[in-house]
Amino acid sequence: MRQRSFLILLFLWIIPFAGQAFLLDDGKSSLMKDLLIVDYWNQKLNERYPVYFNNLLQGGYINMPSARMSREGEIGLGYSEFPPYQSYNLRIQLVDFLEVSGNYRIFVGVDDPVLTQFGYGDYSDKGANVKLSLFSPEATHYRLPGLAVGLEDFIGTSSFKAGYIVATQVFLDYNLELSLGYGFNRMGGLFGGMHWVPFRTNESKYLKGLAFVMEYDSIRYKDERWEPHPQGRMKRTGLNIGVKYRALDFVDLSLSYIRGDAVAFNASIFYDFGSTKGVIPKIEDPLPYKAPVNNEEIGPLRPDDVMVQDFAYAFLNQGLALKDAWLSRDSCCKTTLRFSVINMIYRQEERLRERLDAILAALAPSDVDEIIVVIDAIALPVQEYRFDMAHLRSYVNDDIGSYELAILTPLEEVSYPNPFESAHLFHRANDLYNFELLPKTNTVFGSAGGKFKYALGLSANVNGFLWGDLYYTFSLGYYAISNIKHVADYDRLNPSQIINVRSDIINYFKIGQVTVDEAYLERIWNVGKGWYTKVALGLFEPEYGGVMTEVLYYPVTSAWAVSAEFALVKKRQTMGLGFTNKIRRFKGLTPHFYKYTGSQYFLNLYYDWEKTGLNFKFGLGKFLANDYGFKTEISRYFPSGLQIGFWYTYTNGHDKINGNIYHDKGVFFSMPLDIFYTYSSRTRWGYGMSAWLRDVGVTAATGCQLYNLINQQRQ
Repeated sequence: MRQRSFLILLFLWIIPFAGQAFLLDDGKSSLMKDLLIVDYWNQKLNERYPVYFNNLLQGGYINMPSARMSREGEIGLGYSEFPPYQSYNLRIQLVDFLEVSGNYRIFVGVDDPVLTQFGYGDYSDKGANVKLSLFSPEATHYRLPGLAVGLEDFIGTSSFKAGYIVATQVFLDYNLELSLGYGFNRMGGLFGGMHWVPFRTNESKYLKGLAFVMEYDSIRYKDERWEPHPQGRMKRTGLNIGVKYRALDFVDLSLSYIRGDAVAFNASIFYDFGSTKGVIPKIEDPLPYKAPVNNEEIGPLRPDDVMVQDFAYAFLNQGLALKDAWLSRDSCCKTTLRFSVINMIYRQEERLRERLDAILAALAPSDVDEIIVVIDAIALPVQEYRFDMAHLRSYVNDDIGSYELAILTPLEEVSYPNPFESAHLFHRANDLYNFELLPKTNTVFGSAGGKFKYALGLSANVNGFLWGDLYYTFSLGYYAISNIKHVADYDRLNPSQIINVRSDIINYFKIGQVTVDEAYLERIWNVGKGWYTKVALGLFEPEYGGVMTEVLYYPVTSAWAVSAEFALVKKRQTMGLGFTNKIRRFKGLTPHFYKYTGSQYFLNLYYDWEKTGLNFKFGLGKFLANDYGFKTEISRYFPSGLQIGFWYTYTNGHDKINGNIYHDKGVFFSMPLDIFYTYSSRTRWGYGMSAWLRDVGVTAATGCQLYNLINQQRQ
């Protein structure tokens, strides 16, 4: 009886625990099921039908466009053969709704009437295209079609000028994309296209990139007004068919049969440079500072020199360099610790702040009321952080996070210590010299002597500081490989009829010996309250040297900035360190020489539209060829640090090309090189190219640009 009673009591005692265990298991099961459901719908919502590109590297089919486009920041390069043309193509997705592309099209078998005799080869033509998405298919997850409008070859000779509007519907369940559009000018009337990717969801990585394509081509091939190549006017049918293949998620190959007459081939590569965190992970970057932790107050157990060394080593290990340290106590007994730090490797302000937060949290003395960290760039204090120790201690105790600490510690204008209340604990002199070995490249497109000319070599640079914050740079260059020696220093068809301030720069590329490319001194000051000033003297570039000064107003909290700059320059001799007092000017085809001293001055307005990643610059003033006008620059910068932009200059220079007045315009980009490194770096590489090498709207380089130097520290 007692045994039975004991078993009953034991059973009654176990039941609640068993029920709880059962409920727990059921809860776990429900949680896993919910997570799987969430993961499924996340995949469905983020599912993206692949975008393929046509022979001009636009989102499209074979020759026709679609309303589809890639993700912003993606850049593509490609080569196409679609008889009777060959084309080198470039595509840039500036924003999600704007696709820009350019083509260098070669007319196979057609001589240039003037330049072929000089080695130019077949006739060629440059073109630019733009497509604007009015409504993306992805906006409704492909339930509704997308709609886009576009222009082809709208700049330059416009031999292939066309406009269109196109709608595209994606059927995910059928792995199918259909488009219907209407074109104007060269692309006359209705057109359509179809992509079928039958193995899109197949697990085989070799099959899923295969696509079949068909389109109705509306180009007016038989009309001589819209088809300039005599061998391209054959059109047996408007139906083009082809096959495409995407390999490794960044290589596209295409083979198609066009016009019922020819076989076309296309190969291209693409990569999302806009949002990438690097081709290679940053495995060499240090983790945010963790240990040793020492919050001992300043005193016998932790003298100020020992405390400063703690910070100096911590900063250095995190890619920062401690330049100065001050300790002050004011009349209200408030103790302030001030550091001046050089940011050596971090491009993003938030990553710099993350490192500073960790270091200060671990090493801040407990008896300090405030810590100020000044960020220095090339001997220029740019901005500062003021850490209230109450907020920092809340961060250490996990009462607030890094986001709240950033709000409580915003960027502020640089302040300076009171020398009567402060002790200068540490000073690190600026480096006397720094040696760099960099590639030296120059290219010429569309010269009379050939379509592409180049000069490749090395540049040896020595830079550093003299007498405190006086910066110097000295650069030697040498071209080891070049095919540019026989290129003429003027346009054979349209020689510039204004003074040749830039169009003769080819002479500076032909030197077959070591050249002094730069040799100048520069001094920059932060005057306070958002004001900066700069003076520079020396050889600024291979073609010009002189003196310049600039004043910039750019408060920390402002998206706007304004500057005034003035430079007086002289033209350098092609060899040596000397200057020339003469400059060339053509009258017809006859060169004449005049005395010349150049000057340029501008009033500049800047705006950084951070929410859209757009940067604007508008400059009004005088250019080197004694022409007056304005220059507009618009650039788009991406989370990765990539910056892409264009400029347009309007002046009264009246430079003419083929009888039409030319206004200088071009494109440029700047890319952080640490995309390809295993560690963070502030080093960048940039390239810019004008539509034509002319003399209108030209400026000489004058050292570092103050706005860019400061803006890059705040992004």
